[in-house]
Amino acid sequence: MKKYFTLLILPFLLASCDVLEDIINESSNGLSDEEIILGLKEALEVGTDNSVVSASAVNGYYKNEIIKILLPTEVKKLQNTIETGSLKLSDVDELSGVSKFIGDVSIPYSAIWDTYLTANSVEGEPFEDLIQAMNRGAESAATKAKPIFVNAIVNMSIVDGLNILQGDSTAATAYFQDNTSTALVSAFQPDVRSALEQTQALGIYEDVEGVVNFMIDEDFLIDQLNIDSFFETQAFKLAYSAAGIEPISISNYIGVTLPESIDGYATEKAVGGLFHLVGEEEKKIRKNPFAWASDIIEKVFSSVEANWGA
Repeated sequence: MKKYFTLLILPFLLASCDVLEDIINESSNGLSDEEIILGLKEALEVGTDNSVVSASAVNGYYKNEIIKILLPTEVKKLQNTIETGSLKLSDVDELSGVSKFIGDVSIPYSAIWDTYLTANSVEGEPFEDLIQAMNRGAESAATKAKPIFVNAIVNMSIVDGLNILQGDSTAATAYFQDNTSTALVSAFQPDVRSALEQTQALGIYEDVEGVVNFMIDEDFLIDQLNIDSFFETQAFKLAYSAAGIEPISISNYIGVTLPESIDGYATEKAVGGLFHLVGEEEKKIRKNPFAWASDIIEKVFSSVEANWGA
């Protein structure tokens, strides 16, 4: 009986083995090197093209809260100091000779700021204008990234391809950062600087720098101390002159040191923002390779290799 049962099921066992062998062979064959490279290159071209288009659009940076270029830390500190801080005149050593006129008076830095803007015919809101100008510069420069990305894609090796395919959700973005950051900064900086000039950002930054070097003089103090009468004014002027007081730079008291320029800062932030967009595009492709109407992208990113260890 056992002999007949064995003979009965033998064909089914052999057939099952054939099917299993086909499955094993199909899995072991996997993707060819050419398919991996072709699929990755197409996916990376799609991702980087979308990122460049998004970044270079009007408000591509300025209205994207994630990559929007904000004020450098030191400039933001200055803005906060101007909005909330004040200069206590009794702390200004140079004014000790007129201390009886000063008392406990503090001058808001906002008053110094307003005086500076008026004296130099500065219009608008310099801090916000500076933010907008930096972002406009980044948007203008973003198109320079495309040929640099293409070059990195063209030079990608099969080892690079496998590392990207089997890497984490932003492995391709890391590859671009390693291989294009220096070139992107070099390509972006002239365009960012040119755009900053065209959008008057550099001039605006000079205005921001100017307030740090604002000089407190006799007339400014008379105005801020509300010395109205002729006799009080003359008494103050005599005391001021007798003390030999020279115009006083608030840079000694405001506690803020600004960077010499902003184009380097804006360039680094622009490149960083672009990499963020590339990373987001990469995540989309990995998450849903079927959405791109591309057979090779679908095949590569839904393959065993792409899901290795997932």
